[in-house]
Amino acid sequence: MPGSWQPSPELRALLFTDFDGCPADPDDVIADALDDGGYLERTPGLTELLQDVTADPAERLLACCALSGWADPLGYDVVVQAAAHPDDVAWRGRSADRFFSQDDTFGLLADSVGASRDMVDERGTAARRIEAGRSLLSIADRVQFDRHISSLLYPEIVAASHEEIRVAVDRGTARLAANERVGYELGLQLALLTVAMKKYDDAGANDAMLRLAAARPGNRALRELADGTSSSLAQGQ
Repeated sequence: MPGSWQPSPELRALLFTDFDGCPADPDDVIADALDDGGYLERTPGLTELLQDVTADPAERLLACCALSGWADPLGYDVVVQAAAHPDDVAWRGRSADRFFSQDDTFGLLADSVGASRDMVDERGTAARRIEAGRSLLSIADRVQFDRHISSLLYPEIVAASHEEIRVAVDRGTARLAANERVGYELGLQLALLTVAMKKYDDAGANDAMLRLAAARPGNRALRELADGTSSSLAQGQ
């Protein structure tokens, strides 16, 4: 969130206050809420906030992260809606990564969807989690995820997302091959996806890796390709 940003009293009570009434970091509150069922207490307020289109977009983003992290159906549904129109999401740019100051809102959503894995059986939302993961992977060539993309690379999500990954890698590789200026490490995201696909489509993944390596994806991507294949596949391109 921007350095000068402050949560409203309502959000402060929901995500910046622990269950003993003390100030806390939202990440800790979200995690602690899973341990003792506390998420049930905070869900109604966050649901209302997420559905309020007039609310502060940064607050709605945090509400979405919390609800999707708790395997809540609404949280997953909003992730899917956001991925369908990523350029129009109200909260784009309301959070930036600490290293490159690039928008990382979709990376936060990826982390939340990935982390909710342990809750889906309890809440009966396993299929919705996979749908949310697929929707995010489908825009891996369009928005910054950086290493947050790895939060989605669980076997059950990757196995259901072959086509989304293939299309995203093909489009992203074409962008790099055309020397299109991209403001984030697109090559790294694509490399992580191709490595994840090797278990399911070895020949297709190797072909994608070769094309990606030839498109000059950057040193971080080349290292991932080499490490992921235990070979010099991507070296010397």
